[in-house]
Amino acid sequence: MYRCYIFALILCYFNSKTYGYQVKDAPLLKTRPPWLIACRRSDPELNKCLNDLFAKMFPELAKGIPEMNVDPFEPLPLDKVTVSKGAGPITLTGGLFNLVVAGPSNSTPTYTEFDIPNKKWNFGLNLPLLNIKSQYNLKGKILVLPLVGHGPCDLRLTDVQSNVKADMKFLSVEGREVVKIENMHVTFTVGGMKVKLHNLFNGNKVLGQTVNQFMNQNAVEIIGELSDSIGESLAGIFTDVMNNIYTKIPMDLWLLSDEDYEKYQKELKTT
Repeated sequence: MYRCYIFALILCYFNSKTYGYQVKDAPLLKTRPPWLIACRRSDPELNKCLNDLFAKMFPELAKGIPEMNVDPFEPLPLDKVTVSKGAGPITLTGGLFNLVVAGPSNSTPTYTEFDIPNKKWNFGLNLPLLNIKSQYNLKGKILVLPLVGHGPCDLRLTDVQSNVKADMKFLSVEGREVVKIENMHVTFTVGGMKVKLHNLFNGNKVLGQTVNQFMNQNAVEIIGELSDSIGESLAGIFTDVMNNIYTKIPMDLWLLSDEDYEKYQKELKTT
């Protein structure tokens, strides 16, 4: 029973909407920037080329791209993760606030499947380390035990392997074609997790230490229990990040016809 209510508590944390990253308006890119490589649409190894393209983009995204109105995402700020559960053996309100996620810029795309006819975009990401710091404010009851806590929250995730399946559509903007993500599903595994919620149970160190120890000792099992709800939150964030980029980069800058690709290769030789 003890394990069940701790699982339920943690599930409340992530079974919610996240806020913070926003898609911002900006003009379409007119010319290809130096950090954007191009691929040939008819290339039999198109997926490999696109994977290399995405890998090269990550450092630029981490710094931010002012001309595209893309803010830096290293670290990635999130405003809040709200918690609301008002019935049953667990009643809990509050949430995590002012989250700062360090490490997303070290992501490495592990594979890419860009299926134009079926409008499917699947890819994998390896995130070696994510350090998350936030504030939390929680009030409620777990079974007969009151829970009141507020203070810092430290969360460390290692070896995060994500698999993303997305639907896409092609839009015409100013007479040029861009990609927009519509639906996304994210699954993932985590190699390890460490978490510390400070000032749990109104500063009761014994109860607070017990909960933190339990979560750290059962990290893999806990993440498995939460994978669906966390995946849903990740899908929302990934969708916004991708749409904030690819709706502003015309496909004629990064996915080229044979004729345009030959011109692109000649340009590379002269620069």
